[in-house]
Amino acid sequence: MDRASKVLRRSSVRLRSLGAGHSDLNMVISELKDLRHATKAFMSAQNSASQDMVKWATCDENRAIQDIMSQLGELNNMWTDVQKDFIEHLKTFKNHFELILEGEKQFDIAQNQLASCELNEQRIRKELKRASKVWKFCITVVLVELSHKNEAIKVVRLKEGLLKLSEAYVELANKCAIIFEAQREVSHYLPDVHSRDMNELKYTGSGACKQAVAKARDRVQLYKRHNYRLVPSSSIIEDPPPPYTPGFYNPATGRPYNEATDNCLNIQPPVIQRQRAVATVTISPSCPPYPSPSPPHYNISTSIAPGARQSNEVYRSGSGNNYEDELSGAMGASRI
Repeated sequence: MDRASKVLRRSSVRLRSLGAGHSDLNMVISELKDLRHATKAFMSAQNSASQDMVKWATCDENRAIQDIMSQLGELNNMWTDVQKDFIEHLKTFKNHFELILEGEKQFDIAQNQLASCELNEQRIRKELKRASKVWKFCITVVLVELSHKNEAIKVVRLKEGLLKLSEAYVELANKCAIIFEAQREVSHYLPDVHSRDMNELKYTGSGACKQAVAKARDRVQLYKRHNYRLVPSSSIIEDPPPPYTPGFYNPATGRPYNEATDNCLNIQPPVIQRQRAVATVTISPSCPPYPSPSPPHYNISTSIAPGARQSNEVYRSGSGNNYEDELSGAMGASRI
């Protein structure tokens, strides 16, 4: 059904362009409009799914799931704002093509005027031959000027639109990496439940999760785009430097050979030529990747000796669960 509606829509665009022409430009504008609507629908579906997951987590008794899903809800809100900005960039890009289409229509009007002038020339050639030639010359000059101006404006607008769209895609990718790296880091703080009792599990990642989300929010807000200026490139090609001529200096004295022949009577000690060291400059990327290591998991049963393990179990059984509860409370942990 969607494929049939798409074919019908494209056919209607081509039929509307039969009289005025420029069917390819109209097709580009129509597809960009559909892309914007599809992006809006994708954003709305993602937002609805995230809200449903947060609503489900609030009804659950597991505090870890509630906290994780609330943090993921904040990340989804930031992701929705980023997608809204990207949709505005798509709208701006579509407007550039609409301006190009308007320029093409103005050019067609000028061409039609030229054709009408040629018909008028044939009709009144006998009476106003001289005036008709002058009029044709004026219209031709205007047409040439308008053609050059339209081509220049077309290139400038297309370049500006492509640069802005590319930068919008780069911004979308970088912010997506920041947000979902934070999501991966937050997800690592869910406790492992493999072969362990649920009453013994403790969730200690509340503060770290909030810190990861706050750091992601700051990085998204402080993200800066590159500003591109459409500066015309220089058409003057500079001459290459002259080739290096080895053998101009005497390696024994460090002086030119001509000077050695002029001062053949003066014997001077050899001069050692030192080479100047040039520091290597490493250019770091504009947006370095933010590593998010997962919290380490230590297997206590394999790293402790049997005797130490037995003494540790005796100590735990002697002290009871009060020491673990006090230690967990001091670290800000809560029992799941």
